[in-house]
Order: sequence, then structure tokens, then C-alpha cells
Amino acid sequence: MKQRIIAVAAALCLLAGSAVSAQNNNLKNGRMQPKERPTVEQMAQRQTERMTRELGLDEAQAKQVYALNLKRIQRMEAMHTEMRKNRQAEAEQMKSLLTTDQFVKWSQMQGPMPGAHRGKMQKECCKQNKDCKSADRPCDNSQRAR
Repeated sequence: MKQRIIAVAAALCLLAGSAVSAQNNNLKNGRMQPKERPTVEQMAQRQTERMTRELGLDEAQAKQVYALNLKRIQRMEAMHTEMRKNRQAEAEQMKSLLTTDQFVKWSQMQGPMPGAHRGKMQKECCKQNKDCKSADRPCDNSQRAR
């Protein structure tokens, strides 16, 4: 009986140690490291694989769909880059026009747009701050208890 208890305790210690070790692999300086963003080709490939699976595409269709997905994602990335440049140029112009206080207020006004990143980020906000309110409506903390 004692041997069983010792064996179970040893197994639990090993399991707990491996779980802690696995969690620490993603930590650096006590913080989670962001995942690397997939390349345009990887995004197109993933989307094509999903469409092939969901729609039952044959090989010829999958190749054509991949080409379309790749072009669309490349266009979106180009637009995203252009928008970033435009926002940065606008910020530089505002910085030269406004006082420091005005610029700080303007920068805060430029924060997250209503509805942007509403999924995972809002859930994290609600977890950390029970009284969290989004830009257009309060968080529904009742949905978290699933």
C-alpha cells in the first residue's frame, strides 16, 4: 500500500514538473513571447487547405484557389503597409502642428477603432478587468462562464 502511494506521488510530481517546464518554454523574462506572424505564402496555403477540406476541391482547383488566395493576401498586405505609412505621416504632421498636450490627446483619440480586435483581445480585457467597458458597449462578463 505504501509503495502505491509513493508511486502515485512520484507520478504526480513528474507530471507537475513537466507541465511547468512546458509553460516556461514560452516565457522569456516572465512574459509570453508573441508568435511569429506567418508569411503571406503560409497564410494562403492554410486558407487553401481549409477550403480544399471544406469544399472538397480537387488538385487543379486547389492550385488555382491558392493562386487567388495568394494574390488577395498580397494586395491586403500592401494596403495594410500603405495605411501604416499614411498614419505615421499624419502623426508626424500633427506632431508639428499641435502642442505636446494636444498631441497626446490626439494620440489617445486615435486609439483602437470601435469593433477592432473585438475577439480574443476583448476577452482578455474582461478577464483582467471585471469593470471593463469597450468603446461602444460594456463587456458581457456573463459569456465568460462557459
